[in-house]
Amino acid sequence: MSGLLKRKGGHIVALILCASLLSGLFGCGQKPDGGTDEPVDGGGTYRRDDNAPTVIESKDITDFYASFFINTRWTGDEDHQFHFSVKPDETGALTAREELSGVSAAADTELLSRLQAVIDKYDLASKNGIYESNMSLPPEFQDCEMLVDYASGEQLKFKILNEPYALWGEEFYDTFADWFGENGDQSLWPPEDGTKVTRPRLWYMENGVMLEYGGIKVQPENAVNGETFLLHRNDEYILFPEDYYGRVTEILSGYPICRKYDFSRFDHAENNFGNHDKGYFGWGDEPEGEEDSEDSMVSLHIEYESGRSISIDTKKPSETEGLMPLIEELIQYHDTLF
Repeated sequence: MSGLLKRKGGHIVALILCASLLSGLFGCGQKPDGGTDEPVDGGGTYRRDDNAPTVIESKDITDFYASFFINTRWTGDEDHQFHFSVKPDETGALTAREELSGVSAAADTELLSRLQAVIDKYDLASKNGIYESNMSLPPEFQDCEMLVDYASGEQLKFKILNEPYALWGEEFYDTFADWFGENGDQSLWPPEDGTKVTRPRLWYMENGVMLEYGGIKVQPENAVNGETFLLHRNDEYILFPEDYYGRVTEILSGYPICRKYDFSRFDHAENNFGNHDKGYFGWGDEPEGEEDSEDSMVSLHIEYESGRSISIDTKKPSETEGLMPLIEELIQYHDTLF
């Protein structure tokens, strides 16, 4: 998946620039209703209802719909297009749905509050009243719509050229996928690697003190019962327990390691797929301007029977903090063996 994502990413980043140029060509011709509507070469149209408020006072959503394509999120079928809604079903019960996949779950004000938080965070009300299209662009830039009704009677409504790397699109996906997961349906997430771990390695440094765990080839004089490939903790060596790989697999399976790894590749600040090179792997909140720690780090490498490998190397304090429940569980298990 990662190779596909990288190949697609290079093309789509370039297309974003094309979309921006085309967007810049959209005119501002006045319509009698106060909006604008001026087609451009290639079938582009931009129209805005000047009477649509760009500030929504109410926070009480009664009905929600959003459709978009997001390149940095996908389902197990590698679908990137999503149509999310929250509305009463035929019985009147408030229901959240992803309409393309059919995933659904009961909804309540907690979910609506989470969605409103995304709207506020990215000031989506500023897009109210915009209608924008350009059918000459690829599918990744089509069919981005939002329609939100409020208890006050206010409405947020727009249709714009899609933004395949939009942070607000990521957060809407995450909000719905998390909600479905909390309600027992994880099918909107791509599956984790279900095969056994074959080669785990953990290096963890805190306050300048390093702990190392994993398999290592030792000199013959350090062999145990003639075995030279041993499990080690720093300078201690033991034979691998028979259930070692199964136990490590069990521990790791309690965390969304593959999903976080794949979903964290894109660097929004630099508009490229270099986030892992900066030390971000989806476990922290990526605070702006965060510096590497000088005396703390995590290096977690995992290989699976499937051939997939995960390499997490970070000195970012936010990432280390987010990884700590997993790191502590691995350390506790290994320490019981020595």
